Amino acid sequence: MANLLATPRQWRTKALFFKLETAYNVDSNPTGLLNFIEARNISFTPMESDRADRTIDLPYMGSSGSVLISTWAKLGFDIAVAPSGVAGTAPKWGPLLQACGMAETVTVGDEVVYNLVSNVFSSATAYMYIDDVLHKLSGMRGEVKAKMSKGIPMLSFAFDACYVTPVAGAMPSVDRTGWTKEEAVNSVNTTPVTLGGVPLSFTEFDWALGQKIVRSDNPGQKEIQITDRKPTSSITVLAPTLAVFNPFLLNETNANVVLTTTHGTAAGKKIKTDLLVQIAGVEYAQIEGVTGYKLTLEPTPIIGNDEITLTCL
Repeated sequence: MANLLATPRQWRTKALFFKLETAYNVDSNPTGLLNFIEARNISFTPMESDRADRTIDLPYMGSSGSVLISTWAKLGFDIAVAPSGVAGTAPKWGPLLQACGMAETVTVGDEVVYNLVSNVFSSATAYMYIDDVLHKLSGMRGEVKAKMSKGIPMLSFAFDACYVTPVAGAMPSVDRTGWTKEEAVNSVNTTPVTLGGVPLSFTEFDWALGQKIVRSDNPGQKEIQITDRKPTSSITVLAPTLAVFNPFLLNETNANVVLTTTHGTAAGKKIKTDLLVQIAGVEYAQIEGVTGYKLTLEPTPIIGNDEITLTCL
């Protein structure tokens, strides 16, 4: 007997385009030729509703229904950390950081710096194609986390967006130009971390901006807002003698120290991570039979917006 059911759509055939908006929640029309994102591990909630229960007293049991207040969308994905390949040329993932409360400063032929901001936040529009259905997400702002351990260095993004009704849309052409191949985190491609002026071998390093994201839908205003941030970080390092590195004393004295490491082998392929931190916790870690520390870090600004900086070199 013939199968009368419609052919199910395929999750595997999807593509993400992302472009900054010039005005908040105004479609920036990202294209596959200019704005393709090499996203990995995509998680997508295309419609998330806020509703108000009608709470009507009735002479029988049962719901009295609800009223739709707001509709939103959520999108999460990872990208590999790989600069553009050309010093002073912004990477294709730069707009993602800008929509997470960071500013981009390009010095042509030299470097691209991403630093934190506390106002005038950028926003973005994304087009998410899933097997010939187009989901538009507008007014996007979000959170970013980083992880460096043996293997591929990753940035993980989580965005909130204003909902737009999906429509049928054939998959457009995609140009992957500008997405360079990542280099693994290892002894060849990655420098030791320098913490408080002391170079240390590390096995895991992560940080997160800790954004407070608020979804507002009020008369005259519908907006995803970044209202605060409290960055977090941790690192696991091999433990030298206390005379060389004493994390207990740094914790006791509430010392502000600089953390820095650079990943990448050549000009245009390097990314330098700088954090201003306090050591907030010390645990012992056993690393292949060697003593290590797992350090809880508190990224803390000194002059403001300076606790986390990324520089593509």
